[in-house]
Amino acid sequence: MQIKIEKEPKNTIKITISIENSKVKEEYEKVVGEAIKETEIDGFRKGTAPKEMVINKVGESNLLGNTLDALLKISYPQALKENHIYPVSNPKVEIKEFDMNKDLEFTALVAVKPEIKIGDYKKEIDHKYTEYKERRKKENEERLKKGEKLDDSHIHMGSNEIIEALLTSSEVEVSDLLIEEETDRLISRLVNQIQAVNLSMDTYLKSQNKTSEQLRKEYEKAAENNIKAEFILNHLVEKEKIDVEEKEVNDMISAIGDETTRKHFEDPIQRLYIKSILQKNKLISKLIEETEGEKHEH
Repeated sequence: MQIKIEKEPKNTIKITISIENSKVKEEYEKVVGEAIKETEIDGFRKGTAPKEMVINKVGESNLLGNTLDALLKISYPQALKENHIYPVSNPKVEIKEFDMNKDLEFTALVAVKPEIKIGDYKKEIDHKYTEYKERRKKENEERLKKGEKLDDSHIHMGSNEIIEALLTSSEVEVSDLLIEEETDRLISRLVNQIQAVNLSMDTYLKSQNKTSEQLRKEYEKAAENNIKAEFILNHLVEKEKIDVEEKEVNDMISAIGDETTRKHFEDPIQRLYIKSILQKNKLISKLIEETEGEKHEH
């Protein structure tokens, strides 16, 4: 197997893998062998039917597809391991040619973790908070002129304002692959919401006075900000040494009402996911508390 690694723009890596024809044929024979074991054909005990009859029943294209899948599952992880590549996206695979009499060559594009440059984010958050106070002051001055009741509630920043400040004070270049994945996820969620109220996408687009292209552009920008925010928050969780105890994870899982969902989150990977959410929430709360400390007027 030959592997070629190329660095593409925006933290994307292109992996080109070439597999010798002999290995392709060897894997095909394995796939056919498995098919013979599993396929039932009238007049033969399971696993004893002639090879050609099994191929005809299962279908040559299915067997070739299974062979290709098997080769990708073996070679792609091996290429990652050998070259110390740690992707943060699913691979975008392109097969140049698949001929049983030739070497197999394919490429896999993957996104990798970007470098994160963070400026004085606390100063930016403080600046945002000052802006909100000034805006509140002007609004109250307008109310006073109109004889309306003043808004004397405390000024509180939300997570959106904190994330906006972090994005403003940071530089993160993310792969188009990640943006595409996140955009698809956001649009898929929108489609489900639209269908839940018995609307079609065309009707929704008309109501918003947008084309599908305009909608996707908007979602691409939202997707890019989501991904950048995720990387920045994870980076700051480490920088600020935000920790979450197992009890906090247990308490969050216990608070889930549905038993099936609760059991799902007992899985170690899901527990790590919950821990990550709690850490980011703690970080945001910490930044808000620091900003809204006693040095600020309310």
